[in-house]
Amino acid sequence: MEPPGEICRKLRVLLRREDFDRDLEEEMQAHLEMQAEENRAAGMHADEARYAARRQLGNPTLLKERSREMWGWGWLEMVGQDVKFAIRTLRKNPGFTAIAVLTLALGIGANTAMYSVISAVLLRSLPYPEPGELVRVAHKVSNADVSMAEYEFWKEHSTAFSSAAGHRGVGDRRLVSGTGQEWIKVMIVTTDFLRTLGINPALGREFNPEETHTAGPRAILLTDGLWQRIFGADPHVLGRAVTLNDASYTIVGVLPRSFWFPQSADALVPLRYTGGLADMGTNTQVIARLKAGLSLRQAEAEMATVTESFRRAYAGQVAGDYRGLMLIPYQDWLVGDVRLNLLLLFSATGLLLVIACSNLASLLLTRLAGRTKEIAVRLALGSSRRRLLRQFLIENLLLAALGMLAGLLGAYAFLDGLVALIPFDLPASTPIRVDTAVLAFTLAVALGTAFALTFVSSITAARLSLHDALKETSRVAGAGTAGRRLRNLLVASEVALSATLLIAAGLLIHTLYRLHQEPLGFRTRELVTFETPLEADHHRNATTLATFVTTVLERLQALPGVRGVAAINLLPLTGWSNLPTQRDGHPDQSIGGMEIRLVTPDYFEVMEIPMRRGRAFTGTDTGASPPVAVVNETLARRWWRQGDAVGDRILIGRFQGRDFPEIRDSQREV
Repeated sequence: MEPPGEICRKLRVLLRREDFDRDLEEEMQAHLEMQAEENRAAGMHADEARYAARRQLGNPTLLKERSREMWGWGWLEMVGQDVKFAIRTLRKNPGFTAIAVLTLALGIGANTAMYSVISAVLLRSLPYPEPGELVRVAHKVSNADVSMAEYEFWKEHSTAFSSAAGHRGVGDRRLVSGTGQEWIKVMIVTTDFLRTLGINPALGREFNPEETHTAGPRAILLTDGLWQRIFGADPHVLGRAVTLNDASYTIVGVLPRSFWFPQSADALVPLRYTGGLADMGTNTQVIARLKAGLSLRQAEAEMATVTESFRRAYAGQVAGDYRGLMLIPYQDWLVGDVRLNLLLLFSATGLLLVIACSNLASLLLTRLAGRTKEIAVRLALGSSRRRLLRQFLIENLLLAALGMLAGLLGAYAFLDGLVALIPFDLPASTPIRVDTAVLAFTLAVALGTAFALTFVSSITAARLSLHDALKETSRVAGAGTAGRRLRNLLVASEVALSATLLIAAGLLIHTLYRLHQEPLGFRTRELVTFETPLEADHHRNATTLATFVTTVLERLQALPGVRGVAAINLLPLTGWSNLPTQRDGHPDQSIGGMEIRLVTPDYFEVMEIPMRRGRAFTGTDTGASPPVAVVNETLARRWWRQGDAVGDRILIGRFQGRDFPEIRDSQREV
């Protein structure tokens, strides 16, 4: 390794090249004068002495070159010369340069944008300490959530985990603090939720066991966004009382700004185990953290033992085909089918880059055929094939750099649009953007592209015959057996790859078309939907609620262009609203979680849902009239295979002969 002083001297020579050349010229002239003076002192005539001094000193140009090699970095200067020559060459062919840059920009830009999504969703670790220890606990086979009975039993009897917690879906609640109020999203969690994730509150603490009891104090944890938005980031917010749906809650903590969870929420409240209907259903998601050093396989072995213990403890309450619970690495569960879909899209963009490189390689070979004379002359004058290869590499690196810059600009411009077009949710813990890792990937792709193009060019140049090339006065583009074979191979590869992409795109378009044409049972055209959260505590009286809904519908109906208006408690194909239901007099015909919807009389007409049997609801079906219900064809075929559902009755709130007192509903006639 050169000493620092030598490096600094060479840098000065490199940066002050003109001064160095002038000093070198003056020094050589001084040596020439000194040698001529010695020759004159030896008795030579003045002119003869000067000529002799020049002969003794040697070739001045060669001496300058050797001096530059000794005093500077010759290889760096040669690279600089090659860069200048490459720039002149590309500027002389603006059409080729533009096509090449745009071709590379398309391939590199698409891969950059897609890799930004891959990096954020699949490669970036979850924002928790030791994320590999986190697992999701779910039912085997069905991958369904667990009941509170399963959660409590499993948490008590399992020893493979350092902590575990449950949480339920996010719901809308009205927050009132002082004179301000806002609808916020609230998630219900058990104790140890933050401890399991490895997160410490920025202020205060997380929930304690006392706050999860039905008679215990009500507590709430705020996210950083809600804390700043509603409370102005007041550090003394702890202990302040707020109102959620007319219930008073005490603020016990504020989450850190970096907190992220797949289900986005503005606040957390404790999950209170009451043993009621909600706790009996499989609607609690469980996340656990493995003990340090314990493998997933070891924990799964213990799960089998816990499952047998649970089956014995709840004999008669557990189905005969109960398989117990399983463990899934949390990040694997989050990405789920998204991984395969993203990898398929990434593969498609990779093929697009290969096609772009094949197109550009064909253009380079055609352009190379036109430069055969130039290459042959350079080789004949003494240029080495290594120097020629370096020239090709520098030209291709310049093209790749320009294509990379254009591709990055395109990725920056269209990344948000790409993410919006992806037809599935992306569980990314941070915003999807072009970051350092993506830039490194883009640089690697650009370098790989440049090397691949250089390899193609070097194969053709290596087989060039100097004798034949110098004899030809002109070259026809595409001449040469080796060039033709390579171009034919590239064209065949392009056709094959393009056909692969076309077939895949055709299958995707056909699938999307089939999905779009899939009958949903209602008309979607000209249909506009919106949601309005209702605070149940403000509408305890059914008459008040009915009046509110009627008023809203009448106002909407009066809007210009509106042909029909209806209301439903949960929009089709979104969420769950299920209750245990049984056919009257048939305990064996029960569904533990039947999907129930509350609709206004005009719902079926607005949605253009036909009635196969019986009638739709009318304005006379009010709270004072006998309760009625409409069932779908699937349930009718299941419960009334040999009979007619119309006129029969169902009981909402009964399952296998057992009534649930918290669900107060009468017999309903179909």
